[in-house]
Amino acid sequence: MIISLETDVKMIIILIELLIAILFTVLVIITFHKRDIKMNILFFSVILCVSVITIFLTIFFEMPRMSMNDVLEVEFGNGKIVVIPKTRYFFKDITDMVKCTGKINYNKLGEYEIEYDVPILFNRVYKKTQIIKIVDRTAPEIILNGEEELKLNSIAEYTETGATARDNYDGNISKLIKIEEEQISPKEIDIKYTVTDSSGNITTKIRKIYLIDNVSPEITLIGKSKIVLELGEEYIEEGVSAIDDKDGDITDRAQVEGIVDTSTVGNYLLKYKVADTTGNEAVTQRIVVVISKKAEEEECEESKKGVIYLTFDDGPNANTTPKILDILQERGIKATFFILNYDENEAQYVKREFDEGHTVAIHGYSHEYKIIYQSKDAYMENITKLQEKIKETTGQETTIIRFPGGSSNTISSFNPGIMTLLTNEVLVNGYRYFDWNVDSDDAGSARNSKDVYKNVIKGLSKERANVVLMHDFSGNNKTVEALPYIIEYGLENGYTFERITETTPMVTHRVFN
Repeated sequence: MIISLETDVKMIIILIELLIAILFTVLVIITFHKRDIKMNILFFSVILCVSVITIFLTIFFEMPRMSMNDVLEVEFGNGKIVVIPKTRYFFKDITDMVKCTGKINYNKLGEYEIEYDVPILFNRVYKKTQIIKIVDRTAPEIILNGEEELKLNSIAEYTETGATARDNYDGNISKLIKIEEEQISPKEIDIKYTVTDSSGNITTKIRKIYLIDNVSPEITLIGKSKIVLELGEEYIEEGVSAIDDKDGDITDRAQVEGIVDTSTVGNYLLKYKVADTTGNEAVTQRIVVVISKKAEEEECEESKKGVIYLTFDDGPNANTTPKILDILQERGIKATFFILNYDENEAQYVKREFDEGHTVAIHGYSHEYKIIYQSKDAYMENITKLQEKIKETTGQETTIIRFPGGSSNTISSFNPGIMTLLTNEVLVNGYRYFDWNVDSDDAGSARNSKDVYKNVIKGLSKERANVVLMHDFSGNNKTVEALPYIIEYGLENGYTFERITETTPMVTHRVFN
C-alpha cells in the first residue's frame, strides 16, 4: 500500500502542477487582452494558493526511495548478513539513518520478516518491510570408502565398501545414499552413489570398476611330476591340460620346452607353458631322471660297498667342532659337515674343515622349519644364502645339501606337498641332497657316548654305503667321546671312510610330504 500510495500521490501532484501551469497560461492571455485589474488580482491569488498547496503536498507526500527487493535470499552458512538498502530522500542519501528491526535465525532455514524505519519530515517515520529467506543451495559431499577405481577379474569379486555423506545443513546423511550399478561397457561398470539433502540439493559420485583378465590359466600335468627311467627306456610324453576362466579349455595352446635323452644318464627338466588371450601365463614342470641301474650296481660293488660316510649336522661352534676335527685329523679320516649359518669367529672352523680335506656342505642358513618350509622361494633362499657365504669363506662353491629334518620329515606338513616340490626343485637347480641310513640318535634318545656308539655300530652294513648321521652342535660331548671308538670299529672290521662329493650316489629317504 505504501508503495502504491507513494506512486499515486506523485502522479496526482504532477497532474495538478501541469493543470495549474495550463490555467496560469490561459489566465495570463485573458488578462493581457481584457486588462481587468480585479480579475488579475483574483486569478493571481488563486494561482498563488494553488501553487502553495501544490508545493506543500509535494513535500508532505514525498517518500524515501529504497533500493531493495521484496525478498532477500541468504545462503545458509554465510553468517549474519543484513544489508541496509540504499535510501534516498529529497535527492539526499540517508542510508545511515535507516534502522532495522526484527529477528532472524540464521541457523535455521525459513522466511523471516524485518522492518526498516526511515525518519522523514514533520517527525514522521517511513516504514518498509522485507522478507529474509535463509536458503540452502549447497550440495552434500560424498566420500567413497576404499578405492575410487578398481580393476577386477569379474564383478563377482567386487565387495561393496560403501560411502559417507555430509551436508552443510543436515549433517551426516549417509543413510540416505542410494547405490546403483550401471553397465557402461562390457569391461566397465559404474557404481553410482546419489544423495539428496532436505533442500533438494543432489550429489552423485561414481566408483569405476574396470573388468580385466588378470587370472592365469590352470595348468595340470597329466601323469607324474617326477619320472625315473632306465637308460635307453622310451619316454612317453603325456602332456598337460589347461583351463582358463575366460577362454575355457586352452590345452591346445600349451607348449613344452626341453628334451629328454634317454640314451644319456641325467636329470631332464621339461617346462610347460600356456597363455590365455590376455597374455596371462601359467607354468608347470616335470623332471625326468634317466639312471643306469647296472652302472650304479657295478659302482657300488666295486667301490661303495662297506663305505662309511661320517656326517655332522648343525655346526660349526667353538666347543665341539674343533674337537671332532682334531680326532679326524689324528686318524686321517675325511668326513662331511652339513653346516648352518656362522659368525666371524666360527668362520675359522669352516675354513679348517675345508683346508683339511673335509666336505663343507649346506644344511641351511636357518633351521627354523616354519620359516624355511613356508614356500619354495623361502627354502631356496635359505640354501643359496649360505652357499654364497661358504664360497666367501672357502673360495669354493658347494652344491651338496641336507634338508633340516631330512627329506622324509613331516614337520613341514603345515605346508602340504612342500617336500615333494623341494626334492624336485633342488635337483633341477643342480644340487644333490643326502639323507642318512645310520642314525646315531645323538640329538635324540642317546643318553651318553655308549648309546651313540651302539646306535652307529648296530646300523652299519658292509652290503651298502653307510651314511651316518651325527651332530657337532655345542655341548655334544657324547658324540665327541664316541667318535674315536666308531672309527676304530670301522677300521678293524674292514670298512673304509670317505667324504661325500658331487659324484657320490645320493642316499635319500622316501618323501612323506
